[in-house]
Formats: sequence, structure tokens, C-alpha cells
Amino acid sequence: MITIVGHLTIDEIVHDEEILENMGGVACYASLAARAMGSNVKVISVIGEDFPEKYLKILSDTGIDVSGVVKLMGAKTTRFRIRNIGDHRELWLKARAPRIKIEDVDGDVIYLGPVARELHIDDVKKLVSLHDMVCLDPQGILRELDESSRVKLVKMDLSFPGLWALKISIEEGRVITNAIKPKDIVDRLHELAKVILLTMGKKGAIVSDGSKRFLIPAYKTKTVDPTGAGDVFGGAFLAEFLRSEEISWASAVGSAAASIVVEDHGFLPLLSKDFRKEAYRRAELIHEQVKRI
Repeated sequence: MITIVGHLTIDEIVHDEEILENMGGVACYASLAARAMGSNVKVISVIGEDFPEKYLKILSDTGIDVSGVVKLMGAKTTRFRIRNIGDHRELWLKARAPRIKIEDVDGDVIYLGPVARELHIDDVKKLVSLHDMVCLDPQGILRELDESSRVKLVKMDLSFPGLWALKISIEEGRVITNAIKPKDIVDRLHELAKVILLTMGKKGAIVSDGSKRFLIPAYKTKTVDPTGAGDVFGGAFLAEFLRSEEISWASAVGSAAASIVVEDHGFLPLLSKDFRKEAYRRAELIHEQVKRI
């Protein structure tokens, strides 16, 4: 089982001057992707009373265990305003749900996906010490707000001894390591984790387990909404890695899954009954082009 810890969010996505509201967060996208690829999935999160019941129903209807999602009356759900301009994304935090209390967390893989500092550094250290396979997406740890509540990335110490995997965007990698070139970023990130998943948008991803390193191409498609693509990559990768234990193939599946979700708004493509079949079809094509670097 894959247990995903992080805030389920409400995303306000600005598209052609319209605002489209959707469920979001690593916990949303990664859980739906991992479930679509056949894994058992549990979500641990905190939401406010404004979180639509229909979203929880969507998750539970796919077979995701939402018993670890706590709804707090009087609290607000974490809410973002998102504007995508080409490959650039602007993000504003409009509301923040309370911190997630780490108690009973179990699973074959623990995927930590904070988006608004809902996990404290001590929580991450505790979980890494208790579980062999913890994958961290540190985006929510690295975020601070400016005076207009716009999100900016700041450098933080991500030393968690024993961390298995780090799933990180190239922008975040540059902030953490002060390196520019992807190869140098991966080299420095290996001081923090055994497995590195560095996502680079349309340029694909670099994945490394310390002994083997691969360039995973992106599947060429038309992007309607890039929101959640990296989260989908992470969720699909973990599901396939648990099945195959093959890092390059699991990464090709992650890349394929990410290419599907960007073709429509929000998480809708993840609900398609043909998602898994199409992800494997695209993954075969991607895997043929994977390069060892």
C-alpha cells in the first residue's frame, strides 16, 4: 500500500481569465494516479468544512482509503490561486488548513507531499526513522509567502538521514542545491536521498538510484492544464516501482501518466477507465527512448 500524507486542496486555476475550481494537492493527484495504476492507496490529510463532499466521494469511489482525512469544523481547506503562463506558474496561497498530526502511519511506501508546511520537519524525521521507504516531495516545505501571499521558494535544510527517495522539480532543485545544470543538481541531491526523481517539465526527468542514472523523455502532447503533472509522475512511479522494482521502467510509466493528466483540466483524466492501459502504451514508447547518462 502507498500512504500519501499532505493537504488535499481547493485549487482556483486561472484559465483564459476564467477561474476553474478543482480539488488539488499532491494527495489528490498522486493518490488518483497510484490507484489508477493498480496500487492500494490511503490518504492522510486535514480539510476544512468548506471542502466539497463530492471530492471525497470521487477519491473513495476509486477505492482510495480516505479514513485518514480529518475534516475540522470551523477550519478552512488549504486553497491556492494558480496561473500558468507557458512553463511558468504563479501561485498564491489564499487559505491554509491546520497542521496534519502524525500518529498511525503505515504502508509499503510513505509518500510525503506537503503543499503549505502542513508537515513539520520533525514529522518528516520521525516518519523517515520509522519506515524504510519514504518518498518526499518537499514543495510545501520550501514555500514562503511575499506580502501579496504569492508563493516563493526558499532554501531549506532537507537532511533526513535514511530518506529513500526525493521527488523534486528542477526549480526546487536549483533553490536547494545552488546548482544550475540538472546533472549537478542530482549529484548534490544524492547527499539527501538514495533515489532522486528530478522532473523537468517538457524536458522530461532524470532519475537516479546512485548507481544508475537515466534521462526519461516527456511524451509529446498538447498541454491544456499542467497542474498536478509532477504529482502524477510521483504517484504512478511509486505504484509501478512497487510492482516491477525497475527504476527506468517505473519512471517511463510516471512520465506517461503525467502526459495524460495535462491533456484536460484538473484530475479528470485520472478517472478514465482506460487510463492505465493508455499509460502503459505511452510508457512503452517512452522507455524505448530512455538514455542512460
